[in-house]
Amino acid sequence: MLIASLKNNSHNDKMNKTKTQFLPLVSIQILNWNRASETQEAIESAYNQSYSNFEVILIDNGSTDNSVELSRKNFPNLKIVELDKNYGCPGGRNLGIDYCKGDYIFFLDNDGVLHKEAVENAINNFKLNEKLGIVTGTIYDFVERDEINATCDIEDPQKYYTNNFQGGICVHKKEIYDKTGLYPSHFMYGAEEKFLTYKLFEANYDLIKDTSVILWHKKSSVARNNYKEQTHSYFNKLYVAVTLYPLLQMIFFVLLYTPLYMYYSYKNGFFKYFVKGYIKDFTNTLRMGSKHRNPISTETYKRIKNFKPISINENL
Repeated sequence: MLIASLKNNSHNDKMNKTKTQFLPLVSIQILNWNRASETQEAIESAYNQSYSNFEVILIDNGSTDNSVELSRKNFPNLKIVELDKNYGCPGGRNLGIDYCKGDYIFFLDNDGVLHKEAVENAINNFKLNEKLGIVTGTIYDFVERDEINATCDIEDPQKYYTNNFQGGICVHKKEIYDKTGLYPSHFMYGAEEKFLTYKLFEANYDLIKDTSVILWHKKSSVARNNYKEQTHSYFNKLYVAVTLYPLLQMIFFVLLYTPLYMYYSYKNGFFKYFVKGYIKDFTNTLRMGSKHRNPISTETYKRIKNFKPISINENL
């Protein structure tokens, strides 16, 4: 009986190895900055995936805590890339792409925990059509660890074409960058997904949201400055408009959105902070956006703005 059991185990190992050889390699990229303990849970959830052909890569954005040391201790085989400073979310992810060997890159927030089938469910979508460029998922916020059930059955999952994605839980087909380019490298935080979505649609790729691709996300006060983030977000959106919007839409955005955002900053208590940044960065953003201007077509712009989610029937 023992010999028969060993033979069965050997046969199963060979079958699993053969199956893995036919699966595309997925690079799970985790970007970290000064979240040592939270990042350990994210890494663990990446290694616990049901999908078998993957690599996990930690991109450390110049952390000053013990993130790298703790990750190396807990996960000796983890691939760690140590950057010399904090390049922000889009900048760090851009640099990390060069270290990803997979045909697909799964971007995972370092303060999140994946459902065990998240990667497998995401990759299955790319069988739907050849023009699928990005798959994004669903986020559930949590406070306590016992709110997470990473092995739960997923009831009534929904899939639909959409016009936006969440940077901390998404899969990119690596080939899209040949046509879209990467995120704007000077962005620190905010609007990078908006930028890439415009480029993706202009290149005639599709974007799907799949509610079975699940991330539990912990809202953390660590390494966050909300006023700073919101101000960065404004200037990034301004850059997107100047760089990518058709001429009339770009002019409209600059003339209308700026006073509206000033009012928003006043109502939300960071007017002085915003005005200080506005004086410093408004002209520079216009100049940089104009220098890199490569507008999408008016047709693509309207298609994104008027887009309505389209449910996917897998039986079709």
